[in-house]
Amino acid sequence: MYLYGIQFIVLLANITKKQAFTFSIFFILLILTFSQPSHAQNNMQISWQACYGTEWPDEAKSIVATEDGYLIFGEVYYDITMGGNGDQDILIYRVDSTGNMMWSKTYGGSGAEYPNDIIADNQGNFYFGTLSYSDDGNVQSGNHGEADRWIVKIDGEGNIIWEHSYGGSGREYGGYVKLLKNGNILTYGATTSSDGDVPVNYGYLDDWLMIITPEGEIVQSRVYGNMGQNNIFDIVETRDGGFFFATKAEEVQGMVQGTHHGSGDVWSVKLTPEMEIEWQKLYGGSGYDYGNRGVLELEDGYIFLGLTESDNGDVSGLHPNEDNYPDIWVVRIDTIGNIMWQKCLGGSSYDYSMAGLYPTQDGGFMVVAETTSEDGDVEGFHHYYWMGLPSYDIWMTKLSAEGELEWSQCYGSYVQDRPAYNVIQKDDDNWIIAATAPTFSENDSLVRGDVQCEGHGDYDFWLFNLKNCANYQPATPQAPTGPDTLCHTTDTTSVYTLAPAAGAWGYTWQLQPEEAGTLAQDSLTATITWNTGYQGEVQISTASYNDCGQSPYSEVKTTFVYTCVGMEEIPANGFGLRVYPNPAKEWVTFEISETSPSPSGSPGWLSGGVGSKPATIFIYNHTGQLVEKLDLNASRTNWNVGNLQRGLYFYRSEQDGKTVVGKLVVSGE
Repeated sequence: MYLYGIQFIVLLANITKKQAFTFSIFFILLILTFSQPSHAQNNMQISWQACYGTEWPDEAKSIVATEDGYLIFGEVYYDITMGGNGDQDILIYRVDSTGNMMWSKTYGGSGAEYPNDIIADNQGNFYFGTLSYSDDGNVQSGNHGEADRWIVKIDGEGNIIWEHSYGGSGREYGGYVKLLKNGNILTYGATTSSDGDVPVNYGYLDDWLMIITPEGEIVQSRVYGNMGQNNIFDIVETRDGGFFFATKAEEVQGMVQGTHHGSGDVWSVKLTPEMEIEWQKLYGGSGYDYGNRGVLELEDGYIFLGLTESDNGDVSGLHPNEDNYPDIWVVRIDTIGNIMWQKCLGGSSYDYSMAGLYPTQDGGFMVVAETTSEDGDVEGFHHYYWMGLPSYDIWMTKLSAEGELEWSQCYGSYVQDRPAYNVIQKDDDNWIIAATAPTFSENDSLVRGDVQCEGHGDYDFWLFNLKNCANYQPATPQAPTGPDTLCHTTDTTSVYTLAPAAGAWGYTWQLQPEEAGTLAQDSLTATITWNTGYQGEVQISTASYNDCGQSPYSEVKTTFVYTCVGMEEIPANGFGLRVYPNPAKEWVTFEISETSPSPSGSPGWLSGGVGSKPATIFIYNHTGQLVEKLDLNASRTNWNVGNLQRGLYFYRSEQDGKTVVGKLVVSGE
């Protein structure tokens, strides 16, 4: 287990775990009051984050993408709140693409389970690998000996499809899994067994590779090693159907051949599709060196990560330190193992290639590691010592194709943060990272650093999206579509729609003036319920947003809202006026008349004659400005409104001291 701070607290018999954590935070705050670290500038930033966990310590170990989000795979210590099955269990969270939890489950037996890796197949199922000491609970396939490699296949809801324990009478380490091109599963790690599913043992600890079918049947089981310690952490399936890995060899003996450099060397091995050794080489110096997580096949060879304590032989550029801490060693070789270039990454403290190596579009590489260094190649370290223990940060470095360091940045809190064994590379500017981070209270703001999500216990799963937000800003939406004019006497609500904008997660709608109505939005659609007391021009606009920010607002959609005018006004003192069409597009007709009782006794329109004097019509815009004055000498006059702006206008007609007023809408459609 890597949470050394938790182990240290458990030893403090006279205080509780929570008291110890609170006690340490007091000293952290005191230190940070007098010493604030500087941070390297970098375009990558945390766009969103979430924490998941129980009241007990939880540790993230691996992450895999799903069709709608991610599965985070790890462990929980002494959990009793989620139906835990024993001493130490497997814990899985399924979350959506923005980190909202969908479900969580635990797996295990009465013994301890130690998680290693999880992968997805092409059918919506998942395989995870662990080290298990159980033979009960979910572990129904038995136990061969001290500890077995336990492989479990689950469906998208976390239900177990099958589970199987593999191993011998000794102890098995690691349960790393990879999906092969033919659909089979490669599982790998170390073993001390020489019986059961393990065909042979060459010494204390050997590399054990096993291929199984999607149903869990063993296809091949092969062991590689010698009398010393051999421990494989990563492997790649090559284009020819074989494999390449970089592991550890402490001496030339058994299957290990080549020139030995020191107390431990990186042992690189190329296998044929039949898993026979095609070629092998040893790399290193006089110190202790070994292969670690991170290996890729390239067009002209391979690149792998290791750890080194050497500064001679094949190694140069070690960052010296008094405690003999190793550097991360990056080695690029050709197709037959000749070194093309090598580089040491690190500082004067502990650096570890925890989460692997990833190619970038420019031919370079991203190294995802953990570090306790605050100098050398390390930038932005969150420094302090917690109860005598160093803090850990997640450390990302970008290398060129030639191995030159282009940028370096740390992420985490001022306590202990450690990445899982892998990350998800969506593209060069977009990474999903699962890690383990401490839980903070509201009073711990000075030590939170980058960890800003709400915690649950001592340590939680910490999931965050690291992006170059300069390349992920949402596009500004187009103007919404909807009615140009409307009469809210009959149309009390209106619907406006929006075309999707690139990179948008959602949309914010804006109605101006707000008193015109009430806006209810649903992503690409907004419904406005109009205030019947409002008349005039309204403007509707939208902005898109995502985890990197919000776009500017779109161009406005203008709608003219009015109370229906109708075809005719009620006559006033024997004088009437008809206005049509209303709303008007090109022309509007004003028709005036004097009224006299109709046979029914109601007012009616007279044909002819407008009285002894001409009528005058004054037309105003919505601000009260006079737009036109019309003198009507005939009973009917047409007025061209084609050049007027759309909107609401008012008219006042006078004749012989009699007045009629009303509203006119110019639609411009």
